[in-house]
Amino acid sequence: MKTGQRQLSFLIVLLLALSFGILCSAYFDVHFSIAFPYFLILLLLGGVASVILILKKSPTTWIVFVGLFFILGMFRFSAAYEIPASDISNNVGNDVKVTGIITDPPRITSDTDGSQRIRYTAEVKTIYAHGKEHVGSGRLFIYAHIQSMDELPSAHIGDQITAEGKIRRPHGYRNPGQIDTVFLLRSQGITATLHASQGVVSLTPTEKPSIFQKIMRFADTVRTHYIENMSKVMPHNDAAAIFAMLFGGYEGIRPELLEAFTTTGIIHILSVSGSHISLIAAATAWLVTILRLSPWVRAFSVITVIGAYVVLAGLVPPAVRSGIMGSVAFVGLVIGRDRDAQRILIITGLMMLLVSPLLFFHISFQLSFLSTAGLLFIAPILFRWMKGCSVFVAASLSITISAQLATFPVLAWYFNQISLSSLLSNLIVVPLVDIIIVFGLLGGIAAWLIPILGKLVFAFDSLLLGITFELTRWIALLPASKIWVPSVGIGTGLCYYAFLYIFSKRNERVPHFVYSHKEKNNRSLRLRTMYIFYFSICCPTGGDVRPLY
Repeated sequence: MKTGQRQLSFLIVLLLALSFGILCSAYFDVHFSIAFPYFLILLLLGGVASVILILKKSPTTWIVFVGLFFILGMFRFSAAYEIPASDISNNVGNDVKVTGIITDPPRITSDTDGSQRIRYTAEVKTIYAHGKEHVGSGRLFIYAHIQSMDELPSAHIGDQITAEGKIRRPHGYRNPGQIDTVFLLRSQGITATLHASQGVVSLTPTEKPSIFQKIMRFADTVRTHYIENMSKVMPHNDAAAIFAMLFGGYEGIRPELLEAFTTTGIIHILSVSGSHISLIAAATAWLVTILRLSPWVRAFSVITVIGAYVVLAGLVPPAVRSGIMGSVAFVGLVIGRDRDAQRILIITGLMMLLVSPLLFFHISFQLSFLSTAGLLFIAPILFRWMKGCSVFVAASLSITISAQLATFPVLAWYFNQISLSSLLSNLIVVPLVDIIIVFGLLGGIAAWLIPILGKLVFAFDSLLLGITFELTRWIALLPASKIWVPSVGIGTGLCYYAFLYIFSKRNERVPHFVYSHKEKNNRSLRLRTMYIFYFSICCPTGGDVRPLY
């Protein structure tokens, strides 16, 4: 292969090599401290060899790059997975006193006996154990029982927290399939838990919060404003469900609603990486299109809105990943260059895995990346096969089916089931959910300006939620709404994706439903299909997994 040719294929091979290196490092349990000298030598030799071959314009240069990225994958995973000596998890089984900084808004959880407790996520600063205090590192969950909501302590991001208790390793009841909750927490840097002795923790407000902490506190204030005002005019379960559609989360939602949404393949609606991000971006795209701004201004505007919402959602990892994936796909498509969008997606995947190699094993990253790839590589072909359908139906079906095809091995591996009713639910239920999201956002703004108007809007939203739930439950009860499938091995999965890639190369043109430069004639068409694109960009087939811990 000559230098500069087949760039997309070359990038895909590099991504595969990096991923395989990460997988091998995890499988063989490579220790970074032991293997570091060997990694360094191999990387230096590979770097020198690649430079020599590039200067000679050798057609075998790509082979050296593949080897380099494989070694780089092993190197990065072993470095990221190794726990330093100061990490809090090295005190497992010991009674310690921990002081740290709160990094996430506190969450209320319920135990199996019905009692409630508050969970803090903290970055460890100091550890007092065996009569000595030393510097600590790592993140942990701190649990404290609460007697009533009236006694809930005031805690904010950036505040100092001190608690005493026994350090334990994270544990969880495994979700259906093969999802390892402990590993998911590890990918977020959480390596231990602490149950405060007698449920007592000491909180010290920070006097000078950083700019980042101020932004996160403001986002938490906005979310609190929404949930409090919704709870005043609707049942708590309805408020929790609508709040999840706006900002993500599963706390307080009726189990029947979760089951119906899961069966019909639209659980992503309740995920922060789902429809709420996409719908806001679509509204922004609609506005900038009316103003007839240039494609680059459109892309910048949408990316800015996505970034602002990701912050408002609390910068949780699923929101960050989906924001990146959605921005990448949109930049390439809005400027009318599908090949660039595909390259940018692969490069983004490479960069994200280099920075955080543990993402490779995170189902949220897998679904986000694969569903976006399905949209860019497969959806255009399926759309052309549906010429007899209306644009709205063809675009919706092609995007949903492409996402199902792209994520099938992952869904089979984790859940052993796929949802056939997702096609129907995306056509019937999802538009209602979009209305709920729009009115929910407007209700929060109205509650700030005119409280009585906000109550009316939220009451209407609660009514729409009831209709949506009944429709979803009806679709979930249809015959063959979901079917069982066997798990797909790594070898079979690679062959499956190789076939999809070959299939996607049949015709590389992007249809007019993705973009168009004819402003007047195709404006309404573009807006409708852009709306569907945004809605389906972030995990349209499964959404985030609810970790049970």
